[in-house]
Amino acid sequence: MKNNKIEAIVFDLAGTLIDFGSLAPSKVLIHIFNKIGIPISRKEAIGPMGIEKRAHISQLINTKKINLQWKKKYKKKPSKNDIDKLFKLFNPELKKIIKKHSKFISGSKRTIEFIKKKKIKIATNTGYSDDILKTILPELKKQGFTPDISYSSSHTRIGRPSAEIIYKIFSELNITKGSNCIKVDDTIPGLLEGVNAGMWVVGVIFSGNEFGKTEVEFNKLSFKDKTKFRKKIKKKFEKVGAHYVIDTIKDLPKIIKIIQTRIK
Repeated sequence: MKNNKIEAIVFDLAGTLIDFGSLAPSKVLIHIFNKIGIPISRKEAIGPMGIEKRAHISQLINTKKINLQWKKKYKKKPSKNDIDKLFKLFNPELKKIIKKHSKFISGSKRTIEFIKKKKIKIATNTGYSDDILKTILPELKKQGFTPDISYSSSHTRIGRPSAEIIYKIFSELNITKGSNCIKVDDTIPGLLEGVNAGMWVVGVIFSGNEFGKTEVEFNKLSFKDKTKFRKKIKKKFEKVGAHYVIDTIKDLPKIIKIIQTRIK
């Protein structure tokens, strides 16, 4: 029998549902690199955001500028062991602040209620490890939300933009068609993950990593500045295959309604 309804929506967490600006991971990355005497900017820290965090650190450490800083300070190239040491610093530091950064972005609760009323399954996945996800989930529960299934990067051998975790979610939720599902994300690797799984893909512009500012900073922007940022990030998202873009999660219900009419 033909099924032409939306079966599931898979959300990223930081920058999409929680933590406006996806600020927690960049704060920690800046802190741990400073700790070893390699100062990095927020722009550098957020570069590879969306992928598993050890891979993120590896990509950072191998960028030209940071690599040169490392060689200058330590008189050698950064090694696999150095990446492991930084990753071991990352999770404990993130765990100290993640509860503060697990609050819903404005509109998340209302959007989730809208989805539940439509009897659409809800999954979450994240570039964070299991250890961090296990800290976030009780915070979400306090806010009235428990996803049907949730996966961290601890369960993937390949990582984003591979659709490996999405396929695990499909299996758990008994879904056979990616084209009946939506991926909502604020990072390029997370959007590509949805593209690779054959899903409808929705990019989140202003609460996420690409914009990378607080909600207060966002609200202070002029209409002209918002239009400029929106145009720039929209272009990036559409280039990797996003079907739709939204300012924040509060705008998702209208996109769900449109996608529902387009499912064949």
